[in-house]
Amino acid sequence: MAYRATLKDVAAAAGVSVTTVSLVLNNRPARVSEEKRKAIADAAKKLNYVPNQSARSLVTKQSQLVALIVPDIENLFFAALAKCVEDECAEGYSLIVANSDDSRAAEHELLQRLPARGVDGVMLIPARESCVGSAVEQLCEDVALVSCPVVLIDRLTQCGWCDAVGFDNYLGGRLAAQYLLEGGHTRIGIVTGDIAESSAAERRRGFVDAIEQSGKHFDSSLCVEGDYRFDSGYRAANQIIDGGATAVFCCNDVMALGFRQRMAERGLHVTEDMQVIGYDNILKRFGLGWRMTTVEQSVTDLAAACWGMLRKRIDVAVRAKSGTESGDARPWLSDPQVEVLTPKLVQAACA
Repeated sequence: MAYRATLKDVAAAAGVSVTTVSLVLNNRPARVSEEKRKAIADAAKKLNYVPNQSARSLVTKQSQLVALIVPDIENLFFAALAKCVEDECAEGYSLIVANSDDSRAAEHELLQRLPARGVDGVMLIPARESCVGSAVEQLCEDVALVSCPVVLIDRLTQCGWCDAVGFDNYLGGRLAAQYLLEGGHTRIGIVTGDIAESSAAERRRGFVDAIEQSGKHFDSSLCVEGDYRFDSGYRAANQIIDGGATAVFCCNDVMALGFRQRMAERGLHVTEDMQVIGYDNILKRFGLGWRMTTVEQSVTDLAAACWGMLRKRIDVAVRAKSGTESGDARPWLSDPQVEVLTPKLVQAACA
């Protein structure tokens, strides 16, 4: 096993005390000349010194680890969000990404296992199974027992019992409908997500309200429930096309791709024969969907907002553990904060 340099090794190489090395390398106040600081930095680099995180955690009461639990890591939106969260917390923290497979049982286990491994905070996109009926109460109980701060993302974000960040899904649905109505369409279809889950239901509600408030009739036969995957958009296409729709709103971009694929197989063209818009504006990050109009919920903004909220809660938790703040041992459970971000319509130049 390769030898791992210690603070003592760095101190000997730089000709200073171990205490001085510790203060300088941890960016703590110290009366140390620039010459000695440079000598310490050079010695640490030459020896390839890596701080002992376990020892540091005992002092700081922080592991410098945070967790992100996603329902489906194969979903492009969640994959992109994980990358953006990692970028946000990279300055000082490492990210663990865990997949719940949209399972209440798997999510329950992760909410027990990850804090037990010492993570400083958890960002959670709830599983679909956790967003329905009594399962919401079970999730609430799980979160209340977690020994570190938790921030909900994307789903159940306006529940009010936990810190949360998400987009205004109702407004997103309205934006999609208004765009198609302004294009002169009157028979408009929609491919939803699982409407038992709140964010999908809100997109559908905003979409339907906008159509009916414009004086047009929404034909429920043109509404097909999907699951945010390519195949569900593909399968929904026949019913909506055969129903006489001239436009369709697919509640994520991947389903819109599936819908467009089926259109192409039937010899139909986007815009000329039928307008198709998506939701998320995620495909361009992967070199796809350049000609698709979509409602954007920026993963960059979402990652920045959820990490900013969690980081503040972690700081509060550290002060509580160190005894510098009195009161509740888990202060992040009081006064939950909810931040709702605004989606926007992004119109493709040729779609």
